[in-house]
Amino acid sequence: MSTSQTPNNAARDLPPLYSLTAIGIGTFLGSALAAGYMLASNYAALQQRKPAQYALAASIVFVVLLLFLQYLWVTTIQAAIILMFVQIALALVVVNKLQGAMFASYEKMGGKYYSNWRAVLVGIGASFALTFVSLLVFTLSGAPAPGP
Repeated sequence: MSTSQTPNNAARDLPPLYSLTAIGIGTFLGSALAAGYMLASNYAALQQRKPAQYALAASIVFVVLLLFLQYLWVTTIQAAIILMFVQIALALVVVNKLQGAMFASYEKMGGKYYSNWRAVLVGIGASFALTFVSLLVFTLSGAPAPGP
């Protein structure tokens, strides 16, 4: 920061980011896909293109793996709930490991986070996207859709 730039000016120059809380909310509503999107958005806002691409790609691979595991092993609602909470906890641990220090310095510099309502919309959007892709896969494969 230059000597002529005050902390308030530095805060105005910072792009908004998704907080750890927002990422948790989005993950609860839209799986690790929402977490990956928000993590990638944070990286992209900070001009870190490669980590943004890696975060999004890794979240897609992780979601596909989770769907596969769910298809193979989850036979009860209790198991599905446990898998969902494991996914949320794992996403938060990974995000905190990757961006936790950045969140601390960002807050010290006066950075502002997006509203948690925006995270709700991201989570819902990710949920719709996953539902659409799942239905498309089941339709194209000819396999029966899983029951409730």
